[in-house]
Formats: sequence, C-alpha cells, structure tokens
Amino acid sequence: MSIDRDTSVKVGIAFLAGGILGAGIALLYAPQSGKKTRKDIHKTAKRLKNAGHEIVDEAINKVSEVVGDVKDRAEELIYQGRELTDDIKNELVSRLDSVQKVIEKQKKRLAP
Repeated sequence: MSIDRDTSVKVGIAFLAGGILGAGIALLYAPQSGKKTRKDIHKTAKRLKNAGHEIVDEAINKVSEVVGDVKDRAEELIYQGRELTDDIKNELVSRLDSVQKVIEKQKKRLAP
C-alpha cells in the first residue's frame, strides 16, 4: 500500500514539474506582447501553486490515514497482549493450585 502512495506522490511531483517546464517554454516562445506574457506567467504560476497545495494536502491526508491505521493496529495489539497476559496468568494460577493440591495430598499420605 505504501508503494502505491509513494508512486502517486512521485507521479504528482513529476506532473507538476513537467507542467511548470512546459508552461515556461510555451510562454517564452509564444509570439505575444510582454504584458500578455507576464499575465500568462502569473496565471500559470497561480494554477501551479494551487495544484501544489492540492498535492501537499493530499499527501498530508494520506499520511494522516496511515498514522490512524498504525495507531488502531497498535491499540489492537496492546489489547490482544493484555488478553493473552491475563489468560497466561489465569492458567498459571490454575496449575499452581493443582500442584498445591497434589503436594497436600502427598503430605497427608506420607504423614503418620
């Protein structure tokens, strides 16, 4: 699952970088006035900024999801560990009681 997220982030960054490069080349070679070119550069920069924010927000959301999943799994493992510990403790007490009964029985048998 982390490979998919890493791949999607890399693809998003590559797409963003390609967009910036392509827009820059197109604006520099376009036959138009300087004022129009500056306006286009400003619009493109604004779009790319928004796209960058969206990518960052998506990455933050995915990281938050992963952290939440890890937290839930850790809590589950802690709960299972406690249950297992309680089960082992109860089994140990039961066996000790059985051993104590056997010892008492042997004492009575050996006592005059």
